[in-house]
Amino acid sequence: MPYQLRGAERFFDRPEVRKAGIALRGAARFGGNDALLDDAPDLPSQVRAVLSGEGWTPQPPAGSGAVRERWESLAALVHLAQDFAAARPGATLADLVAELDERAGAQHAPTVQGVTLASLHSAKGLEWDVVFLVGVAEGMMPITYAKTDEQIEEERRLLYVGVTRARERLHLSWALSRSPGSRPNRRPSRFLDGLRPGSTAAAGRGGTVGAGGVERGPAATVSAPAAPGPRRRQRSPARCRVCGRTLTDAGEMKLMRCEDCPTDMDEGLYERLRDWRAGQAERSGQPAFCVFTDKTLMAIAETVPDEEHALARIPGWGCASWAATGLMFWPSAQVAPSKRTEA
Repeated sequence: MPYQLRGAERFFDRPEVRKAGIALRGAARFGGNDALLDDAPDLPSQVRAVLSGEGWTPQPPAGSGAVRERWESLAALVHLAQDFAAARPGATLADLVAELDERAGAQHAPTVQGVTLASLHSAKGLEWDVVFLVGVAEGMMPITYAKTDEQIEEERRLLYVGVTRARERLHLSWALSRSPGSRPNRRPSRFLDGLRPGSTAAAGRGGTVGAGGVERGPAATVSAPAAPGPRRRQRSPARCRVCGRTLTDAGEMKLMRCEDCPTDMDEGLYERLRDWRAGQAERSGQPAFCVFTDKTLMAIAETVPDEEHALARIPGWGCASWAATGLMFWPSAQVAPSKRTEA
C-alpha cells in the first residue's frame, strides 16, 4: 500500500526527487534539443516524458518496497504538474521548475496518493476524510511518563487533536497484548471510558475527547481489538464515592469523587502529609510533586485509610509506594502535629 510519512524524511530531499528535479531543470533549459519533448504538446505530457527516463511509468509497479516508493514520489510530481497546468494555462516547464524550487524552499511537498502516517504532534493543523488512531491503550495514551495531573491533561488534549483530524470517519483501536501470543495485559485508554460499546456513558469534562471525535463524523466508530485472544475481565469504571457518577478526569479519579461534591477532608492530616512530603522531597533532591501530587494527599486525608491495603488502594499511591515509604510515613503522619499549625 502506498504511503507517505508526515514529519519524517523531507519530500524534496529524497534521492529520486532530487534527480527528477535535475532532469526537469535540464529539460527546461535545453528543451528545444530534447527529442523526448518533440511529441509532448503540453506541460503535463512534457513532465511525463522527462520523468519516464527517471523510472516513472503510467502504471505503478507490482508489489511494494523501495521501487514502489520511488514511483510514488515521481507520480506525485506528475500530479503536481497536472494541477499546476490546470491552474496556470500556458505555463511552461521553466515555470514548473520555479514552482518546485519555491516549494522545496518552503518544504511544501505535493500530495502522494496513499496513506499518510503521522504522529499526533505532526498531524496538527491537518485533516483527512478517514482517520485511524492505533495504540489507544493505557501506557501509550496517556504515555507512562505522564505522572502529574498537568501531564495527564496534556495527553488528553493531544488525543483530542487526533480525533478532530477526521472529517467523516474515525476509528480507534488498541492491542490486547504487546506481541502476538503473549499474555493479554493491556487495557483501553482511560480517555475512552464512556465511548466504548458497553461502557458507561461519559459525563462532565471526561467526555470532551469523545464528543469532539463523534461530532465531527456521525459514522465515527470506536473499533474493538481485531486480534483474537482470551477474554479478560473488564475493569469497572471509577465512580464518585459521593454521587456515584463515572469519573474520567485524572484528578477526580485520584480523589475518588467529583470536584464539586462535598468533602470531609481531615485538614490537620492533610497538613501533616504535606510536611512529610516536603521532607521526602528534600532528602531525595526532587520537587515535592514528584513524591506525591496534592490530589493524592487530599485523597488520603479524605478517606483516612488505617491499614496498609487500604492505603495501597489510593490512586497514585500503590504497593510500590507503600513498600518504599509507607511504613515509615503512616504512623508519624497520623500522630505528629503539623508544623504549619503549631504556631
